[in-house]
Amino acid sequence: MGKTILITGGCGFIGTNICLEARKRDYEVIAFDSLIRKGVENNISVLEKAGVTIFRGDIRNTEDLIRLQNEHKDIEGIIHLAGNPGIPWSISYPTYDFEVNALGTLNILELARIYGNIPVIYARTNKVYSDLINDIPIAEEETRYDWRQPKEGWLDGVTSNGVNEGFSTEGFGKYSHSPYGISKLTGDAYCQEYFLTYKLPVVINRMSCIYGYYQQGVADQGWIDHFVRTIGFGNKKLDIFGDGKQVRDMLWGEDVARLYLDELERIHYIQGEVFNIGGGINNTLSLKEAITEIETLSGNKAEIEYHNWRHADQKIYISDITKACEKLEWQPKISPKEGIKLMYERYKNS
Repeated sequence: MGKTILITGGCGFIGTNICLEARKRDYEVIAFDSLIRKGVENNISVLEKAGVTIFRGDIRNTEDLIRLQNEHKDIEGIIHLAGNPGIPWSISYPTYDFEVNALGTLNILELARIYGNIPVIYARTNKVYSDLINDIPIAEEETRYDWRQPKEGWLDGVTSNGVNEGFSTEGFGKYSHSPYGISKLTGDAYCQEYFLTYKLPVVINRMSCIYGYYQQGVADQGWIDHFVRTIGFGNKKLDIFGDGKQVRDMLWGEDVARLYLDELERIHYIQGEVFNIGGGINNTLSLKEAITEIETLSGNKAEIEYHNWRHADQKIYISDITKACEKLEWQPKISPKEGIKLMYERYKNS
């Protein structure tokens, strides 16, 4: 038997991909999940078939974590994914958002510290960077926004490859993160502090757009999956916030799963590191371009209704993944067009 690892939020989309990759590598896997998010229950049969242990609990509840430790004393690594995944909920319910993303993360760090400094790989978001990103000069093209070639040093943390780990997380009283971004940033800071204060082995991943199998996308979050299901097999009606030209770098779920396990296996080499994680400069799409791609695949035409921009939205966000690629000898394998086609074909044949 391999080592036992805990994956919080393990029944979610990214969690399912990581659980399955971990089982391929002969890990014993515990998927800790509250199961309150609609659709995650659909992944349970896939996980159980793969030999994953499902443990229902809430990271806000220390009693659940004590119960977990009492039942599973051999945990040797934690991949922490659980949290509120989107901005709209954080605006409507900021206390809930804080309790899940900030306090919940602190609870996981304490679990790891108390039971022997268990390594923690922590999943966060590019929203820890404020909409200061929108000050980068852009050109508006027919289907997308495009950064004008940034001058090196024009803004710390921005290069021709995208936004790197040196970009400021400060809002300076002017630039918003959204409550979601702030709660994630709080967890991010706690991870860094636990590494410095307690020598807890941690790695922080600030992630861009992740998509792929086992996602349950909705208008608020998981937009690629939502687009594929709605245009290809739903009512064709999409709500777009902004003008649809906003651009993201996109990373396939199985590619991010490889990364997380590689990080856990190299924890002593990379502990304390922060990585910007996404598809990088070679794997970008705008919303409009994604819609066109799905329309071409399906032969269906989307019915689009445009709404005001969302609070603290970034017109362009592209991760500079140079650091992760170099330190982990890792590269994305699946392009956005390939990934969208794989998702469409799976839903078509299911």
